[in-house]
Amino acid sequence: MNIQILPNWCKKIGILIFITFAILAGSDGFIDGYNEGKNSSPLDQIELAPDERKYTSQPHETSEVFSDYFGNELMHVFNILSIIGLIIYMISKEQIEDDYINKLRADSFQLSILIFLLVSLGIYAFQGNLNMPLDYFLFLYMMLFLIIFSIKKRVY
Repeated sequence: MNIQILPNWCKKIGILIFITFAILAGSDGFIDGYNEGKNSSPLDQIELAPDERKYTSQPHETSEVFSDYFGNELMHVFNILSIIGLIIYMISKEQIEDDYINKLRADSFQLSILIFLLVSLGIYAFQGNLNMPLDYFLFLYMMLFLIIFSIKKRVY
């Protein structure tokens, strides 16, 4: 089976699109994580008596610097563009494209789907009412494929 895929130079464009828009889309979450770690103290994790609670920090507010500037709709577009960048990277040819690379790519897709389905089934078994955005699952699957494909390419 011969699948038409993009030329090798599209890998660079795809990774550039992914990195650019992933940084823009994930920046608010990074800032929140940084501020949460910076504002927490070891005293927050210790159960204190009511009269000893003078050293605890105030509740943390979420930072929406980029969401306020760009708007939530454009942040959603950034998520979509980062996924498109990964897809461009995934379907671009290798420098040396032969039948063996095609077999490795197909095996990697197959193993990625199997692992992804098992992880999804495990998540569903332990947390049946889990509400997560679709882009989490898309990123998980695409990253899993890229990791498996790069490992298989280096091993064989």
